[in-house]
Amino acid sequence: MIRQRLRLPARLPPHRDALAGGLLTLMIMASVIPGISLLPAGILGWVAALLLSDRLARRQHLQSAWLIGLGLAGVLWGELHGAPLNVTKLLAGNQGLVSLLAAVSFLRLVTRPEAANRDAPLPRGRKALWRTLIGVHLFGAVINLSTVVILGDRMTTRGRLGKRRALALSRGFAAAAFWSPFFSAMAAALTYAPGARLSIVVLAGLPMAALALWLTVREIDPEDPTLGAPFIGYPMNFSALWIPGLLVVIVLTLHTLIPHWSILAIIALSAPLLTIAILTAQQRHGAWISLKAHIGHGLASTVNELALFLAAGVLAAGLTSLSHLLRDWLPFDQFGAPQAGLILIAMVGVAALGVHPVITIAAFGVWLAPLHPEPDLLAITLLMAWAIGVPANPLSGLHLMMQGRYGIDGYAFLYWNRGYVLKCLGAGVALLFVYGAMLTDTVF
Repeated sequence: MIRQRLRLPARLPPHRDALAGGLLTLMIMASVIPGISLLPAGILGWVAALLLSDRLARRQHLQSAWLIGLGLAGVLWGELHGAPLNVTKLLAGNQGLVSLLAAVSFLRLVTRPEAANRDAPLPRGRKALWRTLIGVHLFGAVINLSTVVILGDRMTTRGRLGKRRALALSRGFAAAAFWSPFFSAMAAALTYAPGARLSIVVLAGLPMAALALWLTVREIDPEDPTLGAPFIGYPMNFSALWIPGLLVVIVLTLHTLIPHWSILAIIALSAPLLTIAILTAQQRHGAWISLKAHIGHGLASTVNELALFLAAGVLAAGLTSLSHLLRDWLPFDQFGAPQAGLILIAMVGVAALGVHPVITIAAFGVWLAPLHPEPDLLAITLLMAWAIGVPANPLSGLHLMMQGRYGIDGYAFLYWNRGYVLKCLGAGVALLFVYGAMLTDTVF
């Protein structure tokens, strides 16, 4: 009654969320200026994460605490044995990854996989499966996990999603990690494989993504009568995809004109600016309302990934300190296709135990750095480890979200995806050998 008389909104975003969102916006701006230390941006990110810490799930609290503890232990051990302390590395080691995460979230305001007809019945059959897979793949490559929620909520039947629809959404989304420049996987790969070329890495990932989608369709073929009722898909409208396409053109153009400017910084700057331009053209004076709501509330929803990536940066700093002491002991004498294949298998195996790919990427990236690996080969390996590791990981954010929202146990995905993961892993190792052979031909 009082709420009606005062005309208050049903739910005001907490002031802490708004303050953290403002700090994350400042963090993006502080991280994209060429030639400026990333330490101020890193401090802003840490303060925002602390403000939002009450939003973290218990598992995220524990995982982040362990990573920070191990990282600080490594830094302390290195300090005691003469390794230099790098505060910027400690607080902003993953800053490119963190800034990209926050910046790309703005694209949700203008890029959404809206249904072609909200009142029409859901499409069925093989065509519906392909449109759903490609839709969740392309939109998920830009606006991340929210795509799975948007499609999944519409595709449920009496609150249940079912195995085939769950696999289509989860695999279609995860496969975007093979190539998407807007995915956290790409930011992590470029961070720990400095010098990698985005164009080469994307071209290597596209055939793997296509294979992943084809394997999924083949397994859950809606025309196979032994699988039961026809597949029920999502009435996808692809009209909004021109926005990420335009962003890709802008990013590649700027990278060509200013090659020394980090590709992650270019994306982190371009994504919010393009969003602001499109919102202004579409809503004029209402654009500020949408932006204010996202800064005040939407950015706070990234806290789980924010905390994980910041903590993984501390772990990487600790591993770097230890690497100064263990530089005479390395897993290999060189890094080529055979070594990349072994590392890919190991990383996917660790992911199946429930370890997030960003942790193993940080660990292997630091561990291999003294070998000066070929950047593109390393980046391709790390991306495939993420894209294949997420379907293998029963505790990934994707599977935990689907467990909480649709009641599908995360370990069910581990069982359902075992054959898919092995096939993708075999294809990934083969791709690494093909790329390694191409490198050899180029050198000689």
